[in-house]
Amino acid sequence: MLHSYPVTLRLNTADDFSSVFILRKTRNGAWLKIHYKPNSLSHSRLGLVVSKKNHKRANKRNYMKRVIRELFRQQQPEWLGHDIVVRVNKFFTAHDFLQIKNEFIQLTAKFVRPEKFLCHAI
Repeated sequence: MLHSYPVTLRLNTADDFSSVFILRKTRNGAWLKIHYKPNSLSHSRLGLVVSKKNHKRANKRNYMKRVIRELFRQQQPEWLGHDIVVRVNKFFTAHDFLQIKNEFIQLTAKFVRPEKFLCHAI
C-alpha cells in the first residue's frame, strides 16, 4: 500500500485546478464539495481548497488538509483515474472525523473501479 503522497498524485498548477472547475462536475455533502473530471492517467490526482473563511488559523486549515489527504491516500488505489478537487464547506475537528470519513467515502464511491466494487459486494 502507498504510504506517501507523491507529486504525481497532486494537482499542482492553476491549469490543473481550472480544468477541473471548468468541467463543472460536482458532488456535494454537508462538510465537503468534490469537483472532478476523468483523466487519462492510471491514477487519481488530488487538489485541496481550504479557505480562510473555514477557519482563520492556519494550523486548523492544515489539519483539515491532512485529514483529506490521508483519506485520499487510503481510497485512491481502488479508483479509476480522476482529477479531484476537494473544497471544505465548513470547519471540522478530530471529533468529526468519522462523519468526514463516511462523507468522503460516499462522495467518492463513483470513482471506484468496477472490479473493486464487485469484489467488495460479494
